Amino acid sequence: MLIYIVGPSGCGKTRMVLEMLGHIEPQNNGKPKLIFEGDTNDIAWLPQNPVWFKGTLLENLCPVEQRGFEEIAEALKKVNLGHFAQRLNEQVQEYANNFSGGEKRRLALARIILLNRPIWILDEPFAGLDSVNVGVIERLLEMESKTKSILCIRHK
Repeated sequence: MLIYIVGPSGCGKTRMVLEMLGHIEPQNNGKPKLIFEGDTNDIAWLPQNPVWFKGTLLENLCPVEQRGFEEIAEALKKVNLGHFAQRLNEQVQEYANNFSGGEKRRLALARIILLNRPIWILDEPFAGLDSVNVGVIERLLEMESKTKSILCIRHK
């Protein structure tokens, strides 16, 4: 299942999801609007500004559990970064400045793929992408939604 939450910047799309996940307090007098009552370990969350930490690209792609090279290469290929499989030992610079904005977004999405959770919540996964890569990610989400529940926030 793939659901898009669409609206202009500042209308509360991200806030709604953060409240639902319990990451922030509700604004309406402390009464939750929506609450996710399932196992939060089932959720892979892609925030607007994914976190990057000191370490290799491999460590950043697989921070929770190790994955084999083939699985990592396949995840990178799915986000149109197959050639990054040869860069797994590269050190990630501060703020991941050795990658473009679009590469960072797609690398973060590869991390989500590798987490292999049944629920994905993605906040602006298309930000900073050119039209070719927007199409790649749209097709990826359509394909993944056959076996996962995906909630995707986007402007358009």
